[in-house]
Amino acid sequence: MLIAININDAVFVMQLPFIHLNLCFNPFGELTAQQRINLAVVDLEGLQSVLYEQAIAIQFYADHGRGKTTHLLSLHQLYPKVEYIKLHSGERPEIQPRSIRFVDSIENLPGRKRLNLYRKTASIALTTHTDLTKELNRAGYRVINRHVSTVDNETLLKIFNSRIEYARRGAGAIPVVDMCAIGSLKSLFGDDIRAMEACLYDRVQNMKGVDNVKV
Repeated sequence: MLIAININDAVFVMQLPFIHLNLCFNPFGELTAQQRINLAVVDLEGLQSVLYEQAIAIQFYADHGRGKTTHLLSLHQLYPKVEYIKLHSGERPEIQPRSIRFVDSIENLPGRKRLNLYRKTASIALTTHTDLTKELNRAGYRVINRHVSTVDNETLLKIFNSRIEYARRGAGAIPVVDMCAIGSLKSLFGDDIRAMEACLYDRVQNMKGVDNVKV
């Protein structure tokens, strides 16, 4: 679809991006927190109310790009009134006592600061790059561990094609990630979903028409 825009008698013709793919945008770009929640494919069985018990720690741990934040955001939807902190390197937030607290990237808080946070938090859900079970046990928590690693082909297929469907412009065919692409992505990136999405972003960016996404 071409759109003509008249500005001061000069006519500019623009083509809507990704219209040739029947998409509104590249589906593998950065998502907002709410979009992550809407598109999440996560298993939270058994976690729906456990934080209301005393001295519980739910730990999502994995390397970068595996989906820890998506899991934590999705779990937070079940505890919508609870404080959620996203920690960045160098930040030292003031910690107030809370009965339940969610903390994303807790490793960005130095050890002594983490101990202070534990003392002021009855139950906690957190993400971390390293397994903090021993530290959390010493702080008095019973730890529920969830190592985040998505390697199931069907789950990956659902994650990526849901992203494409979310970007759909209208009725008709849209690009598809097939099992062949999933196999190639796993060979290249293991369980690093963020790296897979970056690869798919580049592939979609260069597609000339609706087809299976080639990897």
